[in-house]
Amino acid sequence: MVSGKYTALSGALSRELAMANIANNLANVNTTGFKKNRVVFEALLKGAQQTNEAKGHNLTRVKNITIDFSQGGLRQTSRSLDVAISGEGFFKVEQENRVFYTRDGNFFTDQDGMLKTALGFNVLDDGNQPIQISDIEGKKIHIDRNGNITLDTVPSGAKIQVFTVDDMDKLKKTGNGLFELAEGEEFQLAENSQVLQYSLETANVNMVEEMVLMINTQRKFEAHLKSQKSFSKLSEKQSELGTIG
Repeated sequence: MVSGKYTALSGALSRELAMANIANNLANVNTTGFKKNRVVFEALLKGAQQTNEAKGHNLTRVKNITIDFSQGGLRQTSRSLDVAISGEGFFKVEQENRVFYTRDGNFFTDQDGMLKTALGFNVLDDGNQPIQISDIEGKKIHIDRNGNITLDTVPSGAKIQVFTVDDMDKLKKTGNGLFELAEGEEFQLAENSQVLQYSLETANVNMVEEMVLMINTQRKFEAHLKSQKSFSKLSEKQSELGTIG
């Protein structure tokens, strides 16, 4: 039989992990393109097993932590190389032969005209080649909704491409708003997304919602601790009483 104190302990540990997840979401509320996580709980015992064998007690665990890929808001900027994605998809970037995907379109060019992220990653085109914008100095940069880059009125030949994947569960976070695709999986070009110049996507974290969730989770955590303490006291009293006969 599952002991009540272990049931309470499993609930407390699960809520502690949920609190850490909420704290991480709040810490990234100002991170461009950040996607919040959500904790999914699971009961270990099901149906008749919980009722008959465990006498109503159960153990809780975190089944998984999912990524919410819903779009964040758009923040207008004055930089011509700030771009956001309207719709699904990601920009493809590379550093030291490792490919990542991001919604952070805060781009720059180096002295050679190579288009880079704020972290220094190369931005890749649909041929997996670094994007280079030649003779950019002193010229007005225009990026249309398909990602084509024009200098003054002359097409540069460079294009910022948006990529997507069929199964978003194959993406894992690597930090700094970057995602990495599971080995063997492939991205394809996004067909219905648009590139918006002079814009950046904000994190899809609602601070008020997260704060309410944090308070609710904290209360449940405290309730589990109180339950565990009560079960421990009952066990102590039971030991003191001993057995009859």
